[in-house]
Amino acid sequence: MDPTLDALVVGAGPVGLMMAGELARHGLSCRVIDENEGPSTTSKALGVHSRTLEVFEDIGALDEALARGRQIHANNVYAEGKRLLHVELDELDAPYPMVLDLPQSDTEEILERLAVSRGVKVERRTRLTALAQDEGGVRATLDGGREEVRARWLLGCDGAHSTVRHALDLAFDGAPYDSVWLAADVAMDSVLPDDEFHAFLSPEGALAIFPLPSPSRARIIYDRPGEAATAGAPAAGKPAAPSTVAPPTLEEVQVAFSARTRLRATLSDPRWLAGFRIHRRIASSFRKGRVFLAGDAAHIHSPLGGQGMNTGIQDAYNLAWKLALVARGVARPSLLDSYQAERHPVAAATLQGTGLATQLVTLRHPAARWARDRLAEVLSGVEVVQQRALRSATQVAVGYRKSPIVAEHRGSLIAARLGRGGPEQPSFAEWLDFGAAPRPGDRAPDARYDGDRRLFDLLRGTRHTLLLFDGADATPAGYRALTSIADRVRQRLGDHVTPHIIVPRTKRPAELAWDGSVVLDPEGVMHQRYGAAAECLYLVRPDGYVGFRSQPADIGTLDAYLSRIFAVA
Repeated sequence: MDPTLDALVVGAGPVGLMMAGELARHGLSCRVIDENEGPSTTSKALGVHSRTLEVFEDIGALDEALARGRQIHANNVYAEGKRLLHVELDELDAPYPMVLDLPQSDTEEILERLAVSRGVKVERRTRLTALAQDEGGVRATLDGGREEVRARWLLGCDGAHSTVRHALDLAFDGAPYDSVWLAADVAMDSVLPDDEFHAFLSPEGALAIFPLPSPSRARIIYDRPGEAATAGAPAAGKPAAPSTVAPPTLEEVQVAFSARTRLRATLSDPRWLAGFRIHRRIASSFRKGRVFLAGDAAHIHSPLGGQGMNTGIQDAYNLAWKLALVARGVARPSLLDSYQAERHPVAAATLQGTGLATQLVTLRHPAARWARDRLAEVLSGVEVVQQRALRSATQVAVGYRKSPIVAEHRGSLIAARLGRGGPEQPSFAEWLDFGAAPRPGDRAPDARYDGDRRLFDLLRGTRHTLLLFDGADATPAGYRALTSIADRVRQRLGDHVTPHIIVPRTKRPAELAWDGSVVLDPEGVMHQRYGAAAECLYLVRPDGYVGFRSQPADIGTLDAYLSRIFAVA
């Protein structure tokens, strides 16, 4: 047994490898076990969304992912021989306005290399057979008793048939969908743009085409009606029933492709053929004591929209920094309660959204299909609807406004309406601007400043980031106030929070007497993005979400918030 082990991760898929790499990046010791013979060799989960690409940038995986993948810049929906919907991903307000088509085997290889470089040991052909926990940690039995591992925490990232979830006796509520789905990775000679997704809706069913990184290759996925799954919901804690759907032949895929797309194209050289049933299920809890669930072990849903792997990666990104702070005694144990509070609603909303999308694309009744197609045509011209759907699908819109660990302080609306109550008090217009800016629980957006510099560069790393905005008024009193806050935070939590004073100037003000980071925002881009026309502050969490904000910048309320999160100083 290894009593010094901080975390044992069960499952070496993308979520498990992401979890292990993040725990190691945040300073914890970690082992990964997986019962499979080796890593994935097929494409499986394919689309890496915009928000996940931001995460990959933070952890150091972005460059290799972009080099290996194919960038997708538009979505298309067709029916009755014409295009109903065309959505340009380039219009997304994010640093990486795209979906990256990257085979799961490549994603796993990138994440495993990162994890191993940070000291993680990945052990395959190793099975968890039992676990028990107490106040001090978790005891995991491997391979029927060959080894017992003692770890402070255990992370179940072992997929839809999760042994960890079963051992915790947690319900996995939901149901299977009626249709079965078939997938094929094939060579395709087609005139369709190879940097766009294509979905075809027909009386025979739905079919989607996802270009693969290799030239002239694509993933074809389509539904087959009339084979409803007969298994009900599994008993509490039981794994979901495995799929028994036979894979299609190449000839079957060709027939479905021709009938549903009406395109003249030849499919050949199949490298992966698969058949599967899809379920919509969610665990009753993502945590039990010192054991956590993430990814498919916690939630499974329709593959439409490619949400599964991305949601699981976000689970790991959300939990790892919290677990590391608590494990090192830096944060209060109650911080871990926020994992369930933040990620369970996100997973539930994903189940609901992908479920509705699946129902829409698999409609069979002619009247229902006609109404769906007309609605798609109408929505294709509504920019607001398209942007909202795009932000949701790419997970840029995911947020935690109802989280128990986010908060804000705002000055009096009455004082703002009557005019400035002091040298750094906001006007009514500035108060409104701040209200419309990113709120606690929102993803902190990127912004370019002072040439080609980026705010995300300031946020990168494992610490919290404190952004102290000077606002439009340059006053000695304001500089002293911001300096006092920065000094206080650095003195109290210098190893865990990095403060930056941001001024809308072309050079550093002489009156700003501080030896820490001063960021010049000469065109006011960052100030505008964060509603900072008047003095304010934002505390951004290690996962890139706003944890706390205040207008004006107030040390008292900031101190109180930090005391809720941190157990030191």
